[in-house]
Amino acid sequence: MSTESALGPAVSVGPEHEPTCLPAPGAIRHLGHAGFVVAHAGLSLLIDPWFHPAFLGAWFPFPDNRELLPDVLAGDHDLLYLSHLHEDHFDERVLERLDRGITVVLPRYRSRSLVKRMSALGFHDQVVLGHRESFTPAPDLTLTMFLDTSHKEDSGLLVDLAGYRFLDLNDCNTPLSELPGDIDLLSAQFSGAMWYPNAYAYPQETQRKKTAEVRSDLFDTLVRKVRLTGARAYLPSAGPPVFLDPELARFNDRDETIFPLWDAFADDFAAACPRVRVIETAPGDDLAAPTGPVALLRTEAYLSAYRDRREGEWRAWAMRESEPVSPAELDAYLARLQSWNKRFLGDWRKDVRLTSDGSSWSVRLGRIAGDIVFEEEPVDPAYTIEVPQRVLRAIVDGAVGWEEALLSMRLGLARDPDVFDLTLMSLLRYGEHPAQTMQMVRERESAANGESIERCGVRMQRFCPHAGEDLAHADIAAGVLECPRHHWKWRLDTGECVSGGTVPLRVEPVPVERAGPDVSDG
Repeated sequence: MSTESALGPAVSVGPEHEPTCLPAPGAIRHLGHAGFVVAHAGLSLLIDPWFHPAFLGAWFPFPDNRELLPDVLAGDHDLLYLSHLHEDHFDERVLERLDRGITVVLPRYRSRSLVKRMSALGFHDQVVLGHRESFTPAPDLTLTMFLDTSHKEDSGLLVDLAGYRFLDLNDCNTPLSELPGDIDLLSAQFSGAMWYPNAYAYPQETQRKKTAEVRSDLFDTLVRKVRLTGARAYLPSAGPPVFLDPELARFNDRDETIFPLWDAFADDFAAACPRVRVIETAPGDDLAAPTGPVALLRTEAYLSAYRDRREGEWRAWAMRESEPVSPAELDAYLARLQSWNKRFLGDWRKDVRLTSDGSSWSVRLGRIAGDIVFEEEPVDPAYTIEVPQRVLRAIVDGAVGWEEALLSMRLGLARDPDVFDLTLMSLLRYGEHPAQTMQMVRERESAANGESIERCGVRMQRFCPHAGEDLAHADIAAGVLECPRHHWKWRLDTGECVSGGTVPLRVEPVPVERAGPDVSDG
């Protein structure tokens, strides 16, 4: 069996890259989750401050960091960087209390949704950067933006402090081939931030197997990022959250979900990246003198006290009054969503069952189905979505999107066959921002006619048809290619997707007399 890997050697930094010392005291302060305050060159940069519950009152920062909020609000910040619109990075209750004169550094997304939201909040001094574009607010301080260059709207920031390079990737997946190198400190996600598989209705053993696979994939992706950036130190960040609502308490099981603590990965990481220093912090830690993990914070007693302190906040969602969504309202909402995404949907169709507090509808989506059909009994639905009426009302009224609702873990899902439908989930997640689904259309067209690479005697599309990862960094074993981002797999002889979804990969054999060196051979 032939095996090829584009991952590189197991040691993440060479002998010429001895671990460097951390920045000067006070230079970088961790606020918890993906939040930081960076002080340098007489300026203060505030990054992704998150303190209040997110996603329908479901997610809370872990550990509790609320005691830092007064200092953050009172701080004389010159710059504010917000990576994306997810509520565990975009805490509107904090932003509303910040000085509107602050200079806001934002990623340039196709939808302009982040720029518009900040403008609506009164932040008009904006520096909007595209992928790999830089801004130098002071001679010894340079900020460089890195985007997920696919249809997803995520970003990371490289902060250069007079040569000390801090890369804050949070939960952004910049293509591996686009990552910067020579990084002193990498801050990146290790825990999951997705509803799959724990929100799906799987038998217990199946759920455990799928959860283990996702956790393994998360770890693999992290190791690749560490090695490719040459990071000398790594800070586990951007998760996991904690679920204080007792109805969601099962997602606090660190062994059975994709929301583990760093302990679960620490030994394997030390083996995979033996020369990379791991910096574990508590909220408020100065990175020059981190306190490290605090065992007390991981106990049930700590969680119970945290739940009591925030009871008013996690109960607030359940106390909201809302009128049930009528079939006519749902019909109009879904018709509007489809009308905004006609080119994206093409001739796709899907039968979906929606259940909500005792009501059940069969919804036929897709252009060739004509009008949306509501039936008393579902007709062999491929997807079933269980959504509480209170959540459905918020979605139909535009208060939240499906993305936020799914991340809340307040929805239940099932699919038969158990195959991911990229079009359906993209319609729900991105349909309110057609700029994103139009980018997916362009990605499809690029897959058919775009840039190619040659590997193992096969010419294939360079970028993954699922989420745009550069397949020059994909592993190939026994004729099967595995994307390094979400670990979808394709047969190289046919392009058939054999794991992950149903989207094929464009492949064609390279004649022996024309075959050149494998792209991974440099």
